[in-house]
Amino acid sequence: MKTERTSRLTTLSALLATLFAGSMLTACSSDDIPSADPNKMEAGKTYTMTVNASKGGDEGGDASRRRALVIDGKTIQATWATTENVYVKYESNWFTGSLRPGANAATAVLNGGISIGMDVPIPADLTLQFPRQEMTYTGQKGTLADIATNFDYATATAHIDKISGSGISAVSPVTFENQQAIVRFNLQNTSGAALNASSLRISATGLKKSGSETGDITVTPAAATNEIFAALSGISGAQVMLTATVGSDIYLYRRNNVTFAHEQFHNITVKMHQVTYPKALAEVTEDYIGSVVGQNGQVYATPVAAAAAGTTAVAMIAYVGSASDSSHGLAIALADESVEKNQADAITAAAGHTAVSGGTFTWRLPSVKDWQYMIIGCNGTAYTDKATTIDYTCMNAKLATMGTALENNVGYWSSNDGYSPLFKGTLVDLTETRETTLNANVRACLAF
Repeated sequence: MKTERTSRLTTLSALLATLFAGSMLTACSSDDIPSADPNKMEAGKTYTMTVNASKGGDEGGDASRRRALVIDGKTIQATWATTENVYVKYESNWFTGSLRPGANAATAVLNGGISIGMDVPIPADLTLQFPRQEMTYTGQKGTLADIATNFDYATATAHIDKISGSGISAVSPVTFENQQAIVRFNLQNTSGAALNASSLRISATGLKKSGSETGDITVTPAAATNEIFAALSGISGAQVMLTATVGSDIYLYRRNNVTFAHEQFHNITVKMHQVTYPKALAEVTEDYIGSVVGQNGQVYATPVAAAAAGTTAVAMIAYVGSASDSSHGLAIALADESVEKNQADAITAAAGHTAVSGGTFTWRLPSVKDWQYMIIGCNGTAYTDKATTIDYTCMNAKLATMGTALENNVGYWSSNDGYSPLFKGTLVDLTETRETTLNANVRACLAF
């Protein structure tokens, strides 16, 4: 009996062990585990995502713009790196986790675990983005390696139509599209000699800084160099102004109607001319737009330079010309008046600024026409007699560096009866009006 009982127990134990092992093998295969709800990705649940990443069209070498960027003649070649991360979002919501390439090669399978704090209905289109979730172009160091690691943004759309256990796969290979151009600036003086710059400031209407924000970008290399790479997004048919700091000297380059097409490598040589300081306010040219005016009537590169010369910077040159009721140009004050005012008080406050010596210079509240000329003076566009809106980001980016930027989503008084241009987003509405007894922001300008 004992032997028979022992034999039965042994057989039962073996059977249980076999069943248990089978269940473990089944549990190890995620494809065989039914999803709790095949019609959605559940909040908080981790899914293994797999995507085949393919090349796009030609982008100066490779439009999929993967890491490890290398110049090959007139193009840039690129490959995936297994150490980089590709991030995933649904609509505007980022998943936790990321995907990584499976090989250091021109094409690769992206794979990784992701989860999100909300239910995602299936089918769904998921956005893939690398190298970072936040798309910002500030802080560039001027090298191709830095761009490859931090600023070579590309996105793709992965269509998901089903869930297999805890796994999801893109229906078809994805194509990454670059969100910027890569430009190599070869800096020279007018004689063709190399200029080794410690910084290069790039200004253009539409130039993207981060997200939907536009404005100037300053590239700062680790050491002064005449070759500076920049990742630039949003420049199309715009005036581009480059300002290089070479030792204690300032060099300038300006060109109209420039387009840096995304997914392209642009290799350009720029011959820059030197801008000398200090300069008498009455003698400035368009090269001095963005420079500051001292109370002594001299123009300096920055407020710091003005202070070092023993004067105080009071305005920034925004327009050079005589078209807007001025002898030579307009400069905008570096800060708003301390409090909002009604229109009559705004006119008085603007006219009451401390006088600037060296000529017949007059402080005043800008007219609508003044506002437009100062803005187009900074962005290089043409004056339109009946313009209703205009992009003011170039002027505001310069003000942000030299003084205080104009506030967003607020009105500023003009001297025209009841007109209070509204500065909102990237545009100013020149047609905005309000009761003259109501308050609005005040920023004076200097006619010189």
